[in-house]
Amino acid sequence: MDLKKFYSGLNSKAVRNYEKDILKIKAANKELSAVTSKEGSFLFKISGVIHYFYKFEQKIDDRYFLDNSFAKIQKEFDAISNEINPKNYKTSYLNPDYSVKIFGDKIGRIAYVIFYFFRQYRSFAFEHKIYQMERYNRLFLEMYAHYTQKKKFTEKFLKDIVAKYEKRYDIDETTIVYKEMFGKEYTHYKEIILNSDPKDLRYLYRYNINITENEIKTAEFFKTYSKKKLDILAKQIAKAYAQGFVNGGKDLSIKSSVMIRFSAGQEELIKRLIHFLQKDYGLDSIVGSPSTTPINKQVSHDLKFQNAVFFNKDYADKRLELMNKVYQKIEEDTDAYSGIILVESFGEKPFSPETKKTAWSYTPEQQKDFQYFMNQSMQLRQKYIPRTENSFCIIAFPSPEIGKDFEKIFEDILEVNMLESSKYEGIQKHIIDAMDKADHIHVKGTNGNLTDITIKNQLLKNPKKQTNYCNCGADVNIPVGEVFTSPQLKGTNGTLHIKETFLNGLKFKELRLDFKDGFISDYSCKNFKNKEDNRKFIEENLIFPHKTLPIGEFAIGTNTLAYTVAKKYDILEVLPVLIIEKMGPHFAIGDTCFSHEEDKATYNPIDNKEITARDNEMTLNRKKDHSKAYTGVHTDITLPYEDIEFISGIAEDGRHIDIIRNGRFAVKGSEELNIPLDKAGI
Repeated sequence: MDLKKFYSGLNSKAVRNYEKDILKIKAANKELSAVTSKEGSFLFKISGVIHYFYKFEQKIDDRYFLDNSFAKIQKEFDAISNEINPKNYKTSYLNPDYSVKIFGDKIGRIAYVIFYFFRQYRSFAFEHKIYQMERYNRLFLEMYAHYTQKKKFTEKFLKDIVAKYEKRYDIDETTIVYKEMFGKEYTHYKEIILNSDPKDLRYLYRYNINITENEIKTAEFFKTYSKKKLDILAKQIAKAYAQGFVNGGKDLSIKSSVMIRFSAGQEELIKRLIHFLQKDYGLDSIVGSPSTTPINKQVSHDLKFQNAVFFNKDYADKRLELMNKVYQKIEEDTDAYSGIILVESFGEKPFSPETKKTAWSYTPEQQKDFQYFMNQSMQLRQKYIPRTENSFCIIAFPSPEIGKDFEKIFEDILEVNMLESSKYEGIQKHIIDAMDKADHIHVKGTNGNLTDITIKNQLLKNPKKQTNYCNCGADVNIPVGEVFTSPQLKGTNGTLHIKETFLNGLKFKELRLDFKDGFISDYSCKNFKNKEDNRKFIEENLIFPHKTLPIGEFAIGTNTLAYTVAKKYDILEVLPVLIIEKMGPHFAIGDTCFSHEEDKATYNPIDNKEITARDNEMTLNRKKDHSKAYTGVHTDITLPYEDIEFISGIAEDGRHIDIIRNGRFAVKGSEELNIPLDKAGI
């Protein structure tokens, strides 16, 4: 698609000032080149970035990719990311430690946020968003004018200027952002995929993302992969997505669009998925920007709370008012929208970030305001895109970053992802029947694992027609293999301990969460030497923006084949939650799996029992105060089989019903699940 045309309305309002301001910035750059002060050097660096991307925007078109070789394009694009490479990041203004070293704590903490605004020019220039660059060019010129008069920056001046340019409430700009997410007319990434030539990998650089060796190797792998297998796989993903509507009692026929998110390099699979979604289900695909291998994860960690410079309740309210107006404008798009399909990749090494005292974090008041904002945002989304009418599907594959056995691992994971649902659903019914007889479930760790927790089942009024546990096949979450429930919070007590786990893209060592009546009462880990740093790490990356979270889900993964594959290649620590949660008992902190769908009756396959454990004591608050019902968080934490001494149901009469004992399934009818473990000698 022609991005210049798509953004022409907004650009036409800005282009005249844009060209005038560029001349002023060129002159400023020349004046600043001889300046040695820290303020002058900072502004000189920014003016150079602005000028570079001014020229970059002018040359990025179809001819650029046709006239330049792969090697030349790769060299130019790699140079753009050079500053955030770990070795160079130490002396980048984007690094809060460096900015604070140069300017001191008060000025430096704002300076790194300001520099981030101009690092976004890569994306703006690539997509020809002149209106975005014009805005920040004005910010620069205000800073430059202040510098020429005062020679110094003050904390108040910088905070005010950040707020001035970031607290914007432009309905036309925001509508464009939402059109990119939900509108069928935004076809930029879709066209790249459909027109991609696997023999000419220059197409990868048409995305406005970093392209690394990982994306190149992924594309080369899919280029030579069996086209027949890709057709079968794409058709299966489309079928699983549609099955999610059937299982949830939702009508897909009233929808006509679906969002696809994927990883760069997977185009040969995605173009087939687009085809089958249209052919078999009449769904037009809206393709989002692909994910890519981060060059330096520390950067995003340092910027996580950068809007703390200006975030407050007033800003939250105005953003919410704006969002509501935009949702009304694009109601035709949201009515057509059916949900999202995620084709993820995994294999990157676990990341343990450095916690920097120089980086922004929310004050307690801001945390409260952000929690309010997130809750109200969820309510708005539910109003216009209700979960009772939408679904999703997630599947994941390894990327070459996983190591030398990549191709073998891919084939084994493909087998795991293609396992037949009906077989597992039959086995899982036996497990569910046993667990429904229990008043509570006791999970005890072994082998150095300190887990010792009791999960309280909800009361079944009619056990012949009702169940606490969902019999989960391969539809919304691929691969197959899970039974789950929403526990009763009161009576759910104990300790969950994981020696090492990978959550929300971060590595946690010796993670311990203590629960009292279903809520986190204490927590610790051993990522850092300092106890308070460890607590802050958990607070900001697992619990935020809350002070505590409930257990929203208790589940048992039954996909022992997936577990043996993980052990075979020693890839447990790099697997995504999507697969890990199928490989043992797991606990989700936050919302239940039925969030915002509690009033919609859901039934299991085979026995057609209604899953009645859709609410818990927290979600019931929605009937009086919606803001107290949901957290906007759902993080799965899994125990590996080998760290389980037992999972036992305890009946009201005290009788024990073993579900898993010494790492093996113990329920009659579930013996087949132990075969992969026995064969692998686990």
